This record gives sequence, structure tokens and C-alpha cells, in this order.
Amino acid sequence: MKIYLIRHGEAIDHETSSVKSDEYRFLTIKGRMTTRKVAKNLKEELEAADKIFTSPLTRAVQTSEVIATSIKYKNDVEIANELRIGSSISQVIELIRLNADLNSIVLVGHEPMMGMLVGALSNKKDFYNFKKSGVCLIDFDVKKEHGTYKWFLNPKTLEHIS
Repeated sequence: MKIYLIRHGEAIDHETSSVKSDEYRFLTIKGRMTTRKVAKNLKEELEAADKIFTSPLTRAVQTSEVIATSIKYKNDVEIANELRIGSSISQVIELIRLNADLNSIVLVGHEPMMGMLVGALSNKKDFYNFKKSGVCLIDFDVKKEHGTYKWFLNPKTLEHIS
């Protein structure tokens, strides 16, 4: 199974006069533009995704929607509480297990979980800098519960880092 890990795009600062909770922080214009650019760059790969799962936090949902629109995804984006801040890696692995029949999934979430997932799901144990709107591909064997790190797409340069 191909697993695309995506960190949400750039969001507003933690607190504004109208947004008092981290849960409701939304994407900035720059965050939307960068996410759109990344999605268009990966369109051929991402459009093959069987499902897109997202954290329920506003900025992750918006990131998922920008991606879905950019790749003309035909299904609904699915909320996955397993991707919420504070969830455990084992909860995400269970989500993956429940979808073992799929060929390709997208998981949109937050740091530090996205970086920790790279290490938990693959042979890349020293992954620490998961940039906003960044995308990492893991080729994951569900039966063995282990995968291979393929690449990380730097959202600023659109460069694949092996």
C-alpha cells in the first residue's frame, strides 16, 4: 500500500481576536496556495488514492479539501480522529490495518505525529523536519506492518528528497 503522509498547510497564528482555540485555526492564503501547488505537482500520484483521511482540526480539513479539489478527487474526504493531535501512532496503524484492502491512501495531519509516522512506518528513523504542506511517500506492507521510505516532497522547492 502506498501511504502519502501530508502535513497541513500554513495556518493563522495560534490566537487571533476571532479564533481563540488551536482546533479552529484555519489556512492562510499562503497555506492554501502552497498546498494547491504541491497537489498539482503530485496530481498523477495522488489522484490514484483510494481514500483521503484527515484530522478533524480545521487546518487539516481545509488542506485535505484543497488537495481533493486540485486532483479532482471523486469521493468525500473522511475525518479520522486517529489523526487528531494527541492520538497515538498505534491508533493510526489500526486505521491503516482497517483499510488494508486499499492500494493507496492519503493521511493529512500534524507535527510531531507526521514525522513520528515516517519512523514508525518505515526504515527512515531520523526524519525530523516535516514542513507544512510537505508530503512523504511510504511504500507499506500491511501484513508485515513495515514499509520503505520513498521520498519527501519539499513544498518550497517541489524537490523530491530521497
